[in-house]
Amino acid sequence: MAFFTITEANEEDGVEIVAVSGYLDFDAAPQLKRSVVQRIDQGTRNLVVDLTETRFIDSTAIGVLVGAVKRLREVDGSLVVVCSDENVRNIFEIAGLVDAIPLYRSRDDACSSLSRAA
Repeated sequence: MAFFTITEANEEDGVEIVAVSGYLDFDAAPQLKRSVVQRIDQGTRNLVVDLTETRFIDSTAIGVLVGAVKRLREVDGSLVVVCSDENVRNIFEIAGLVDAIPLYRSRDDACSSLSRAA
């Protein structure tokens, strides 16, 4: 079984962070979905998903992120992803999602982009 954890942190300026570490695959995606949906249902409108410590992401987890983007757009919210691992970034590029889900290399840059948009 692959190692996987989610941590959540409130940030200033109405930006919430969900940080994922390990392998974000079919087994882990439901836990990510619960975490993200719970945040949105509790009023989060600006969400950063930090994949800095994520070494792998599969199509199921990508689907969770796309679903979160759709939910947030319905309430005038936004989702961005922090990712510095080139292999993980390539998955977003191959899937054609870089226009739908903005990628940042640092948490500070991601949070700043959402704070400016809010």
